[in-house]
Amino acid sequence: MGTVKLHAIVKESIGTEIEDFREFFKGPIHLDEKKDFYGPHERVGGMSDLMSFKMMGALRKIQQPGNMKGEGWVMGGVLVVGPGDQGLLHEHVEAKVGERCDIDLVMEAVKKISQ
Repeated sequence: MGTVKLHAIVKESIGTEIEDFREFFKGPIHLDEKKDFYGPHERVGGMSDLMSFKMMGALRKIQQPGNMKGEGWVMGGVLVVGPGDQGLLHEHVEAKVGERCDIDLVMEAVKKISQ
């Protein structure tokens, strides 16, 4: 498998959080203040997502320091995009706050990328 470039797209920059994120993400970080990349309809989670037993348990396990700045409701996702005509190879759209993508499906799509 060849080299695959990872990019992060974020919707806001509060204080030093983008620079702080660089400790964990070495690829390019793009700021999308207009939220164009988030689609025609912004998907947001509700209070029930944040207050679920699963989410509360996950929050207790977090070992990384962070901040509670920003609105925190806009949900994200993961795209695997191949070059040229290959286009979109995998899409994971977060359905609930904190939902993770299936890494096996992501890796399967990455392996399809032609070099």
